[in-house]
This record gives sequence, structure tokens and C-alpha cells, in this order.
Amino acid sequence: MLEIEEMSERSLPPELIRRLQVEELWARRKVLAEWMNAERLRTYYQHRAELRPASFPAVDVTWKEAPARPLASIVPINAKISLAPGG
Repeated sequence: MLEIEEMSERSLPPELIRRLQVEELWARRKVLAEWMNAERLRTYYQHRAELRPASFPAVDVTWKEAPARPLASIVPINAKISLAPGG
């Protein structure tokens, strides 16, 4: 398998080989960044769990009741309402 890869790399122009190397390095960098972010997030959650005393329950952020009125309304685009004055 390595011989096939080496032979195909030799037949490629140097410009294309360099682009492939850059793509490979970029993919490695992206994977490493995602891994580091996951580690930071895990550490953050662990630190938060250690700081929160056992006497305080976890905070519930769900709605207890429905909002009094809708927060937004949807207006169809094809409403044929003229925005010009007198129209």
C-alpha cells in the first residue's frame, strides 16, 4: 500500500502535493482544537461541580408557565400589504 501511495505522490505535481499536505495539516489542527475544547469543557464542568455546595440544588431553567402572549409573530411574505403611504 505504501508503494502505491509513494508512486502516486511522485507522479503528482509539487504544487498539488503541497496542497494535500496543507489540507492534512489543517484537518489535524481541527481535530486537535476540537479535542482541546472538549477537554476544557470537561474541566470547566468538573470545576463547577466542585464549587457548587451540596446544599444547593441544580438550577432549573425551564418555563414554569406559558408566556402571557406570543413572543413573535410570523408574517407571510406574499401578504400583498402595501408599505407605501396611501397604497
